[in-house]
Amino acid sequence: MGKVSQTLTARIATALIILFCNGAAFASPPCALTPADKAANAALSYDDFDQKGALPSSFRALDTRGCDREAAAAAEDYMLHHPGLSDGERINVLFHEGQSLAVSGAERTAAMLIAAAKDLSQKPDDPFDWNTYVEGTWAFLVKERGRLEAATTKLSSSRGEGNAINAQILRGLLGCFDRTYKEAYGNEACMRPKTK
Repeated sequence: MGKVSQTLTARIATALIILFCNGAAFASPPCALTPADKAANAALSYDDFDQKGALPSSFRALDTRGCDREAAAAAEDYMLHHPGLSDGERINVLFHEGQSLAVSGAERTAAMLIAAAKDLSQKPDDPFDWNTYVEGTWAFLVKERGRLEAATTKLSSSRGEGNAINAQILRGLLGCFDRTYKEAYGNEACMRPKTK
């Protein structure tokens, strides 16, 4: 190996060591939300912001990384600055903001946002019963077991895949009623019926 090759190999090795020591090679983006991030989020479509996580600063990307407070802040800013959200999109972003706050431990504040996420245009015969899911989630957050039981029973008897998924989530919240939202939401152990 010539002197040039040795020098180049040493430089590459040093660069790799620095990258690994700093965590830059495999680290996920930090939990941060800057004014520039918010401006970039505002330009995203609802789907890219809320569902796909097209940018590291979008709601879905922050939520996936466990950056709950930043995800909630991103959702709030998005509702303020993204033009043309439909009522359904606004309701979903608001509900997700509430969920992020609940996971972060701010359950009482989250309950207010969840309550505001009811769909006032939902018809009584609507095949997708969003409002019962909202009410059940709210009842868990404010620890009203009777209302959560009623919402769970109603949604469990409703048809449709969306209702079935949301009923399962409510059953999980009911199964771990004395736990935090973070501990109960989506926890498969909470969804299993208790055996005697």
